[in-house]
Amino acid sequence: MVILSSYLKPLFNPFILIFQLLWRIFWSGLNQKSLIRFLLNYWINFSPVFIWLLIFKNAGLIPKSIRPHIFVKLAYRVDERLFNFFDFPLENLALVICCGLVSYLLYWKVYGPIGKNTSSVPTSEHNDNEVNQPFLKTYEVSPSHSFELTDVDSTSSSVECQNSTQNEENISSETLTIDDSPSDLYDEDDPNKFMDLVYFKHRRYTPNNTKLETIIETRQQQSSSNPYRPLNNWYLTAPLLLSASWFILNFDYYLFREPIHTPKDILAWFSYVIGHFCAPLFTAIWLYVFHAPGSLKLFSIALGVQNIAGVLTHLSFPNAPPWFIHLYGENSLADYDMPGYAAGLTRVDVAMGTHLNTNGFHASPIVFGALPSLHSAMAVMVFFFLSYYSRWTFVKLIGLSFVILQWWATMYLDHHWRLDLFVGMCYSIVMFSILQPWLRNNDKRFMMARLRKDYLNSHTMGMRVFKNTWLESFFDPLYLADEN
Repeated sequence: MVILSSYLKPLFNPFILIFQLLWRIFWSGLNQKSLIRFLLNYWINFSPVFIWLLIFKNAGLIPKSIRPHIFVKLAYRVDERLFNFFDFPLENLALVICCGLVSYLLYWKVYGPIGKNTSSVPTSEHNDNEVNQPFLKTYEVSPSHSFELTDVDSTSSSVECQNSTQNEENISSETLTIDDSPSDLYDEDDPNKFMDLVYFKHRRYTPNNTKLETIIETRQQQSSSNPYRPLNNWYLTAPLLLSASWFILNFDYYLFREPIHTPKDILAWFSYVIGHFCAPLFTAIWLYVFHAPGSLKLFSIALGVQNIAGVLTHLSFPNAPPWFIHLYGENSLADYDMPGYAAGLTRVDVAMGTHLNTNGFHASPIVFGALPSLHSAMAVMVFFFLSYYSRWTFVKLIGLSFVILQWWATMYLDHHWRLDLFVGMCYSIVMFSILQPWLRNNDKRFMMARLRKDYLNSHTMGMRVFKNTWLESFFDPLYLADEN
């Protein structure tokens, strides 16, 4: 029997591993919450996205008699004046200068050195003086900071955080003192006290807090606006993208829009349709698995609020897309009875032998929603969060490449003007800039929890699932402790 068992055990190991992973994913996702509370918090935190989808889906219910006039050639004419340099050099030069000035203003007022930054950071319920105390002390942690999703029962909700502010200069004056001696505090409140995963050798991972403290102190000495920001953080992405946007948009427009052929059609379809859906989804999963609790919530707020603003702009200030002018002319009248049109995507339907794109756009509830481009806004917001959180440079470059590709695809498929893409980017920049105090406060909570060895608040979802394996460090966003 023993011999038979030794032969059968390897056959069952794959199934055991799958069960163990599912078990760990379930309990790590709950992170000591009840299932009902977890589901409730999920709906609350993703409510901005749900509200946006609800408004978009039911836009057709608005009576046509009360809907505003549709502007056919306004966006087209403004696009010509602001982006066709050889025809309107002064207007183009003025836009480039304005982008540079606004980028400079964003740098000094939002993203730049702390000495020039006047914004305040909403504080957590923890007293910052706790940082000066030995980290082997037992800390009482608020439930709102213990989970990836907001705890609806917490008394320190994000709304209350807004009522309590602290100047960022106080951050730079803090003194960090840690006790990095061996401790079991990382095991406290650990929901993953299960047997070791099969195929994985037991390996205890202890984060290097000494290097992390050095990084924070170095950033404070450099008057960093956010000494607790993630490692390899590209915190100037928003102002830099704004200053370069005119050049990137014209690069896409003049160099790659012509000629039209099937491989380019397929590439544009993949970016415009598949990428538009998958990029935010994969970014959300990536934030949840690899990054600090709270980062996914902030991404949901940023994406949802900017898209709500965008769809409300579509409804109150409708503008015709390029395909309408190319089909009917700029002097034609548009009305709300006109069906949607897939434009360049019809070529993809022909190539693939389907009618999916044609039927989908034909039934669109918002036909004249060209300005702003939510394809642009969503791609830019994905890039902002990738550049802010990812410790891997190649991931940031993928995000930037997706923005450039998406801008090209929307113009190539005849769905948006350069102006639409530019304004969509501006919506993202405004929303991301507004969220900066909350991003910084979330970063600070995560690093402070790590320094005081608070397991629940300093470990990501992936770290909890793969605890005591070699993969635990892979899911740690603070693992590259040599970076400043």
